[in-house]
Formats: sequence, C-alpha cells, structure tokens
Amino acid sequence: MSVVDQDLSTAKKFMMGNEAIARGALESGIHFAAGYPGTPSSEIIQFLSEEAKSLNLHVEWSTNEKVATEGAAAAAFSGLRSLVTMKNAGLSVALDFLTHLSYTGLGDRGGAMVTVVCDDPNAHSSGDETDSRWLAKFASAPLLEASSVQEVREMVKWAFDLSETFKCFVMVRGYTRLCHASSPIKTGNLPKLQTKAMTDSSKSITPYLAWPKHAAILENLEKVRQRFESSSFNAYEGPKTPDLIIICGGSGSPCSSEAVEVLGLQHKVGIFKLGTLWPFPTEVVREYLIKTDKVLVIEEVDPFIEIHVKETLADAHLEGKRVYGKGSGHIPAYGEITPDRVITALSRILEVDREPKDPEYERMLSHAAENLLISRGLTWCAGCPHRASFWALERA
Repeated sequence: MSVVDQDLSTAKKFMMGNEAIARGALESGIHFAAGYPGTPSSEIIQFLSEEAKSLNLHVEWSTNEKVATEGAAAAAFSGLRSLVTMKNAGLSVALDFLTHLSYTGLGDRGGAMVTVVCDDPNAHSSGDETDSRWLAKFASAPLLEASSVQEVREMVKWAFDLSETFKCFVMVRGYTRLCHASSPIKTGNLPKLQTKAMTDSSKSITPYLAWPKHAAILENLEKVRQRFESSSFNAYEGPKTPDLIIICGGSGSPCSSEAVEVLGLQHKVGIFKLGTLWPFPTEVVREYLIKTDKVLVIEEVDPFIEIHVKETLADAHLEGKRVYGKGSGHIPAYGEITPDRVITALSRILEVDREPKDPEYERMLSHAAENLLISRGLTWCAGCPHRASFWALERA
C-alpha cells in the first residue's frame, strides 16, 4: 500500500504503525531518510523508498545505524528535514555520534532531525528487549512515545517542529505492538518541497569546549520540558477525585482503558496518558498525583516512568502516596503489557472480585493453535545484509 495514495486531509486510510510514521514524516516535509533494517522498524524505510522517486526524496539503507544517523545529521545541518530509523539494538551503534550531536545541536539553518527507535518488548524478533528510553535520557534528547497508530503520525509531525524550534534531534520511541498494528487513521496533505540544502561552512559543528555546551543543553531541555507541560499528547480521562490513577505510556494506555472497562471501574479509576517522556513533565504529573493516594504505573519494559513519578513525589514532598507497578511487584518487570496484566494489578490493589483466568489458558491456547499454524523455523528478516554474510561464510 502506498503512503501517498490519498492527500486529502479529510480522508481516512488503513495504515500499519510504521506506515503512519512514514506518512507523518512525509507530511512534515522531509528531504532525507536513512536507516538500517531491523524488526520492528524496517517497514518505515521500505514505505518511504517506494515514494522516493516520485517525491524527490533521498532514501537509503545505510551501512549501519551510525552511518544512517550521520547522514541524517548532515542533512539537518544543511537546513533540511531528515529522518533516521533503527531498532533498539541499533541505537547502541549510533549512540556515540548521537551524544556528540546533542552537544553540537543542529545549527541555525532551519533543519530538523527525528530519530525513530523501535523497541521489541518480549523480544519477538530480537536478542533482547532492552528499553531505549534510558539512552534518550543519556543522550539528552527529547523523547516522545505514542499510544496509537493515529497518534504516532501526529507525534512525528510535532517532533519535527520541536526539532526545528529547539535545534536538536528528537527521539520518537516505537514498539512492536505499535509498529505492526494497523488502524484507520486520518491523514493530512503532503507539502511541496521547496527548501534547498545550504552549503555554508562558516560555522563549526564540533563539540569543542564541552562544559559550556553542556550547560546550554540543560537550558534547552528545560525549555523543552516547559513545552511538554502543556502538550495535548499528555491527557487525562476519568473522575475528578479518583480512588486510583493509572499513569501510563505507549501500549499501557489502550491496555489500561480496556482493563478499567472490563472491571467496571470508570467511576473510581482515572487514566493519565503520557506522550512526552523526557524531559519528564513534572508539573502536570504532580497535578494529578495530588488527586489521589494510589498510583499504578503501566509501561513497557523498564520502570522508566515509574522511577520519575517517584522522584516527582519526593521532590514535591507529597507524603502518604503509594506507587504500584514493577517496583511493587504488581506488574511484571519483563515482557509486554497486556490488558490481563493490568486487570490483575487493579484487582489486587482495589480488592476487586473477578473471575480469574485459567492458569493453563496460554498453554491451552497454544495447543489449540498448533494444528492451525504452519511450523516455521527462525530466519533472518527480509533485506537483512547478514544473510549474505553468513551465506558467504558457509560457502568459504
């Protein structure tokens, strides 16, 4: 399916999450996109490459994630908008360059750069389920995370605007259940690309004299945090004075909504969805922490939001509040979030009676599906250059 089939802003299209990311980037007016293949991120560059010729874009599979990031940064330095994509494991490859890029910034030529990193909770197609959010904080990069296919398209567009305004790269976190989910979404118009690359080399982009640049980074992040405090990507639904508030990000939002509905707790439980994760919007989070004595944090994979919620409580001297989540053992510290995990946690905390799921349910489900599914062994992802490498080694 083409991501440019329909340009009418009133139209709805059925899109995969990765397709919506690509569409959001196109609607933002990108000139350059690069990445390195790795599930669950691969389809983003694939979708863009299908439209590269007709839209006059430069789209490439790079040698690795670091090379892709360097290419995207060069485009941004030249005053263009650029996108770079990778999976969670690839962020480690690009991290050395990204930490320096935070210090240099993107210059004042009007360029922008968004880094999309797609995590793989439960390690469906990865060697691990590492959480990339820590590395966004480590690299002093603004971090966003969407909870739906519609939202990720809108969030990518906003990320480019943030990048251009604050002259820094912005990271958008994807994850398997977002990247490979599909949903009807509303699309916008594609702009006509008119900006040309500037080749002025009169200003340096080296991170020389690090300590004053570090101070400038912190000052810039504080300005970003202030913008995050009023972002519409942070939204609350529920009663004015809830017995418990769920603070969630990413897939935790739809899973929490389903759990609350299943248990019939709409009049007791509020849900505060966070879309701006770093710098952490402490003021708006504190507003909702004041409303209740019980907080349940739902997220994948590590307790990133949970730790910052606890820090916010401590800094605000809000005593007598109880935070439940991975630290308390109410939510498993590994794997994907599911509605059932949230239902189990809410039932324990609020002492809600519910018919428990048969402990053997998952095993019985797998057994029932065995005769319906074709057995397929592990293989390399389509387009992965390692396939040729190992073939060559075997032949040698």
